[in-house]
Amino acid sequence: MKRGFFILLLIVSFISPGCGQSKEAVNEYQLIPYPNGLTPQKGSFKLTNGLPVVVQCPEAQCVADSFITRLKQCALMNLKVETKGTPGQPAIYFQKQEGLHKEGYKLSVSGKQITVKASTANGFFYAVQTLYQLLPPAIYKRDATPGLTWSIPAVEIEDEPRFAYRGLMLDVCRHFSPVGYIYRFIDMLAYHKMNVFHWHLTDDQGWRIEIKKYPKLIEIGSKRPETLIGYYFENYPQLFDGKEHQGYYTQEQIKEIVAYAASKHITVIPEIEMPGHALAALASYPELSCRPDTTYGVSTKWGIFNEVFCPKEETFAFLEGVLDEVMALFPSPYIHIGGDECPKTEWKNCAHCQALIKELGLTDDSEPNKVDGKKHSKEEKLQSYFITRMEKYLNAKGRNIIGWDEILEGGLAPNATVMSWRG
Repeated sequence: MKRGFFILLLIVSFISPGCGQSKEAVNEYQLIPYPNGLTPQKGSFKLTNGLPVVVQCPEAQCVADSFITRLKQCALMNLKVETKGTPGQPAIYFQKQEGLHKEGYKLSVSGKQITVKASTANGFFYAVQTLYQLLPPAIYKRDATPGLTWSIPAVEIEDEPRFAYRGLMLDVCRHFSPVGYIYRFIDMLAYHKMNVFHWHLTDDQGWRIEIKKYPKLIEIGSKRPETLIGYYFENYPQLFDGKEHQGYYTQEQIKEIVAYAASKHITVIPEIEMPGHALAALASYPELSCRPDTTYGVSTKWGIFNEVFCPKEETFAFLEGVLDEVMALFPSPYIHIGGDECPKTEWKNCAHCQALIKELGLTDDSEPNKVDGKKHSKEEKLQSYFITRMEKYLNAKGRNIIGWDEILEGGLAPNATVMSWRG
């Protein structure tokens, strides 16, 4: 439920038109997100075979080459790269303009030429995404569409993003997504000028990232025997499909995916859940739980489960080993560590946890916490200790953490970024 709401919120924020823009204008140009400023002009610019593409700065070279490749693939049109244009001759110009926002651009389309201006490769990339949206939809097809007129309406556009972080989360734990789908998902992010791919890689229902130090995470944690049909309370008794659900990404696949995303100016932020949503990990390594003699299974249903990581040295060593390999794969300055929906039942009944609480001097709040205005238990403060400890480890490696808003409970880790899914 949380994930669906979060994604819906992001989608709504990016399809909403800017202030002062009419719905008619949005529908006419079908631009998502709608630019900061758009002034319609008369006429259109027609793309033709042999049209010069004049690249006048190195920042635009890669983007221009990609644009040319796309036109050749979709329109069977051969555009030619030049460094100088011919006055009066139709052409597409890529020019650097200092002072523009690092992700901003200016786009001018007349009947005679197209001029694209930006100060960085990012800006040129987003300008070309706008050009694609102004072209016929066949520009997004994998195969050529003969017989189309490839024209762009005459407009003047000035644009830059409202938000530095523009992301979408994909949960591949509950439902595994093949590698090909991941690439297509990244394409969709790029087309809509998003710059963050939040990749939810571990949960109760499956562990999806290869960790070479801990092979059982894939051998055991990436598989579940069956999956709940429908919502949790939709059927009684609950129904299951009886089909094994499995899948994971090798480290080589992840490296290639991260590089592909970077080529489209997208940062991939991995999410490794802790201390809750840990059943797939505990099924693989039960010694990381509060009841190490118990046999756990990868969850076949949705929900919140009492079985969580036990905050003992063995667990921290495991998570540090996991994160070392994660950091080697993902250059993102942020690592998402989850932190949400962690019941404290096991910790309340665990001798080690209670001894650690006593050692740390943790007590139940008698007054509301200054961070969120609520009273928190000593077990919630133990979660704060857990999160803070992992944060210190990542900070020492030059990374910062993101966590769901439950990491506020018991005290916020000093350098953490909160992703608030509950408002």
